[in-house]
Amino acid sequence: MREKIQDHDWLYTFLKYFVDWSVRSSYRRYQVEGTENIPTDGSVIWAANHTNALMDPMVMLSSTRGRKVFVARADIFKKEWARKALSFLRVMPIYRIRDGIDAVKHNDEAIAKATGVIMDGVPFVIFPEATHRPKHSLLKLSKGIFHIAESAIEQSKDGRQVYILPIGVEYGDYFRFRNDVLIRFGKPLNITEFISKHKDETLPVAMQQLREILTRSLADQIAYVPDDEDYDAIWEYAKLKAGNPQYFKKALKEIESRDGKKLRGLLKIQAVDKYAIAQALELKEKDPDAARELFGKVDQLRLWRIQNGISVYAIANECKGFCLLMKILIALLGVPYYCFSAIVGSIKWIPIALILRGVKDDAFYNTARYGVRLGLAIPAVIVWSLIYFLLFNWKIAAVLLVLSLPSLRFLYDYGTYFRRLCSDIRWKLRKKHAPESDF
Repeated sequence: MREKIQDHDWLYTFLKYFVDWSVRSSYRRYQVEGTENIPTDGSVIWAANHTNALMDPMVMLSSTRGRKVFVARADIFKKEWARKALSFLRVMPIYRIRDGIDAVKHNDEAIAKATGVIMDGVPFVIFPEATHRPKHSLLKLSKGIFHIAESAIEQSKDGRQVYILPIGVEYGDYFRFRNDVLIRFGKPLNITEFISKHKDETLPVAMQQLREILTRSLADQIAYVPDDEDYDAIWEYAKLKAGNPQYFKKALKEIESRDGKKLRGLLKIQAVDKYAIAQALELKEKDPDAARELFGKVDQLRLWRIQNGISVYAIANECKGFCLLMKILIALLGVPYYCFSAIVGSIKWIPIALILRGVKDDAFYNTARYGVRLGLAIPAVIVWSLIYFLLFNWKIAAVLLVLSLPSLRFLYDYGTYFRRLCSDIRWKLRKKHAPESDF
């Protein structure tokens, strides 16, 4: 039994390989960037934005090899079984004001444990927004992360540096399973160096400055949209622009020329999203009246398309004629395997559907889907194997078993494809009734 939460555990290490595979295969595209920014010469606190409930720590866990320790709100540790399970998973509690003044007093112990984690060279992962929210913006950061850094600096007698590493987690969709995720490690903030340079200032003043610096650093790692009355319109505008192939190609060329480097995969999408957001914000600053008129039109279109069940991508990149026919043909070709997947995958998707009925916070949808998929992965293979090898000869059984392994993933991917196809058809049929969309 390990003495400290960060100590090596062979069972945890063994299971992590399976969990990492399960996390990565839960996304169509899973991309990690900037791992070269992870400091190797000191103690590191990982700080990430928090948008997708428990999937955030899961994608952080699988982003690199090695141990990590996480924190979670203290109220989920109340039951003994939960406390033991979370401790095994290297999750420790942290208390908030809403837990009561007496409970917050336990945070001194939590800070001491967190300090011990990073002093042992194990990354300590914290979500400084203190709660999740599915938005491309940031809540006010809590000061807990800076208290942990301060404690680590006090205990670093050998001159070891203490860093906070800003990490952006960007999802293609917060609520759809089998979407995309980009984990982006930013440049580390040397807290030891900062405190040394600002030793003449009071600690609250220094911490406020650090909070502002970390907020900007986190915003740089995501497609950040200020959380004000124009948030929805600006994000809709960005997706309409970035989803247009001509705009995307032109913007990407300009971005890569400006920065002097080629981008790959999801970084391209994020860069163009940020480019479009910057254009909207620039217009808002330079010509508020024009921006107000533009955002009004965008918002009108957004509400209309939601009412009509039309995706923003169907509008941004309209599929016409031959394109639509090819999509329909591909959808028809996929029907046999979809039906097979629906039958054999029922051992997973039926429990998921039942559980989702009781989930009130949409941000937990993917967490629930992932949890059921992870828990039933091995039992499902056992059940399939027993059925196939009892009913068929071993060759047919082996083929059916191989076809069954990716069935749930195909089920979700086909569902996404078919939903977008329906959206394309609706847009083609109802386009003439739509509000102005030529932005």
